[in-house]
Formats: sequence, structure tokens, C-alpha cells
Amino acid sequence: MIRIGIMIFRAKRIVPFIIGGLIFLPPFQKSSSKPEEVLRQGYCSQKIPEKAYIKGYRDIVFYNGKFLAVGTDGRIDYINNTGEKTPVSNTCRNNLNCVVSNDRILVVAGDDGTILFSPDGSQFTKVESGTNKNINGIAFKNELLIAGADKGTILVSKNGKSWNVMHLEVKGNIVSVTANDSFFFGITDCGEIFRSDDGLNWEIKDYNKEYSGYNKSCVFKMVLATKNRIVIIGRHDDDSPAVLFSSLGNVWTERSLNYKDDHGMIRFLTNEPNDITYDPVRDQFILACNNGEIFSLPACTKCNVPVMVSTNDLYAIICTNDLLLSAGSDFFINIIKF
Repeated sequence: MIRIGIMIFRAKRIVPFIIGGLIFLPPFQKSSSKPEEVLRQGYCSQKIPEKAYIKGYRDIVFYNGKFLAVGTDGRIDYINNTGEKTPVSNTCRNNLNCVVSNDRILVVAGDDGTILFSPDGSQFTKVESGTNKNINGIAFKNELLIAGADKGTILVSKNGKSWNVMHLEVKGNIVSVTANDSFFFGITDCGEIFRSDDGLNWEIKDYNKEYSGYNKSCVFKMVLATKNRIVIIGRHDDDSPAVLFSSLGNVWTERSLNYKDDHGMIRFLTNEPNDITYDPVRDQFILACNNGEIFSLPACTKCNVPVMVSTNDLYAIICTNDLLLSAGSDFFINIIKF
């Protein structure tokens, strides 16, 4: 048995169980197949994200005491703390990739430049984005919204209803954006990192070029900024999982993804991470990975813990004070109660 704070995990069988202070709700559905192909843009080559082919949830936010999940074919669902889903009616049928809230408004974005705005979380209205590129990430800082899209497209808004479009000179698609009190951060699927304190002027770095010869090249998937740490997840060019940490975004350090199994043997995470959340109460980052794996990264770098909650690939994860909700393919959800 491995203990991290009050979190206690055992074994990796996919069955309903209660351990320590955590209640694992059983999975609802099974996963589907994951075809891949290679996309080439200029001198950058990467695999098209597998989730582009899979029905399911793609992002989650906590809003007005409930979780709100968005996904393929325009699906928007409220989810309560028991896992009960309540659909939100809307006319959009495009894939919805990301959602953000500032505790008042909700903004959802997705494929073909889709942006949906809601002032109260009950009705969503499609607004003009100014682009037909797929929007993959959205972030809020100081009353300013930033969205990142394919082919270096950045969208900026002060109210979520009217947007201005700008372009960054990057090689890849912008796959994720995030913000803390000081900066906006974004990444591309070609290993580029960009940063701005105002959302208008951006500093761009090529991680793979700067760390060539020191670290393996990476395809980035998701970035998360907390008060004093920035984390990027993705995969190396040999398809092994990658997790990078930085305090300000200037210097990056790879996190070891090893753990001890139930027999005390050293193992390594092999399932690709798709999303990451931060648990401030227990000071740990938690990955949502393929094949239903959740992987905790506490402050102790030798205390990583894996937990299998499903066979479904997990594409979204969020933590509140006492709940951890993960979601993924086939609109699967899992709730862990601390």
C-alpha cells in the first residue's frame, strides 16, 4: 500500500471499491478504437491527436456548485457530485474542446471556430469568433479571455462575446492555453512555448530546439499554470509520456514518472497523459491518461501513485476540495471522493 497525504491507493483492478478516504465510483461504459495518422505542417511533424476520432467529453469546469462537461457533437452536460448528468440544450453540433468560467460567465469553444457564450450557464449562444480554425484551449486572466487555435491563431476578448484574431509565428497548432495571476502561457504540438503578461505581446520559445541534446524532443498536449508552477504534459518522440515543470516558464525540468507497484518493484508510467489538474489541499498534480489511468504527482518526487479507474481513455480531469472528476471517451465519468 502506498500513502500520499490522506490519499490511499491499492491494486489496479477496475471494480467498485472504497479505500481509505476515497470512494471510487464504477465506470459506466467501455472505450472505442483509436486510429492515428501523421499530420505534417512545414517542418513540424506530429500525430493527429487520437481524441479527434473518439466520441466523448473533452473538458470540464466547476461552475455554480456543479461540474459542467463539454464534448463531441456539441454535447454540454451538468454533472452533480453523484455522477448524475443533466444535458444542456443547444443547437451546436461541432466538437467542443474547451470551457472556461470566471464564476459569472461561461465560454465554450471548439472545432471550426465555434464559440458559445452563456451569462448564466443555462442558455448558450453562438458568437462570431472571426476564425474557422479549431479552437483547442481557452483561459481567463484579469477580465481578459485568450483562446488558442490551429495554425498559430490566437483570439482575444474582454467579454466573451466579441473577439479579435491575431497570429503567432509558430510551427505547430496551439493545443492548450492557461493563465495564472502573472502570465498567460500556451503551447503548440511542435514543442513550442509562448508567454504573455497582457495577452497581446508574446514571447515564443522552441523547447525542442533549446533542449536538444539534453532532453528528448516532445509533442506537447496540455499546459497548466498555478500560482507558482507551470506544468506541460505530452509525449516524447519515442511515445513515452512527458511531464515538464517550471516556476516562471524560463527553465524546464522533466519529472520522473516512476512508481512502486504492489510488490515494491519500480515501474514507469506508460499510458499517455491527456489532461492535468492541481489539488491544492493535498499539494499534488493529477494526470488523466489513456486506458483509464489516473496518476498523482505529489511534492515528493519519489511518491507518484497510479490508479486505474476504467478502460476508457481519460481526456479531462478537475479537482475541487473534496472531489476529483475525470471524464473521457464514450462520455465516461468517474468521481473520487476525498
